[in-house]
Amino acid sequence: MTYFSLFSILPSDACRIKCSLLTFLFLTCFTLTVGCYQDSPSPEPEKALNLLILLLDDRDTLVRRNAAEALGKIGDLKSKPMLLGKLNDPEPLVREAAARSLGWLSGLDTETRSRLTMLLQDDDTSVRQAASQALNRN
Repeated sequence: MTYFSLFSILPSDACRIKCSLLTFLFLTCFTLTVGCYQDSPSPEPEKALNLLILLLDDRDTLVRRNAAEALGKIGDLKSKPMLLGKLNDPEPLVREAAARSLGWLSGLDTETRSRLTMLLQDDDTSVRQAASQALNRN
């Protein structure tokens, strides 16, 4: 399945717009952080990071999940407190993405390990697996 065929099955135009925005933000941030060969850091990755952090509180589950995944892939420790907060999200998709993303961040402190360990008792299998993988990654 291609991206466009997956995109066409999204339930509403608003959801499609949010997913497009999130994809654009992730690609922009990724391009700016990985492909930036300037002597001084560009301010743009910071803007993208801040927008992704804001999207963690979107009312749409998929937007929150994608924002959490994007933040984990970027790997900026500034997003850790917000990702920790998403471990309590009512939606399993978001908790799973937050746990996985915390595992991608370098080095887990005691609080993060403790919170991920609590997720090993989550009702959702995918959340438990993501927490286990995050704990084993660091």
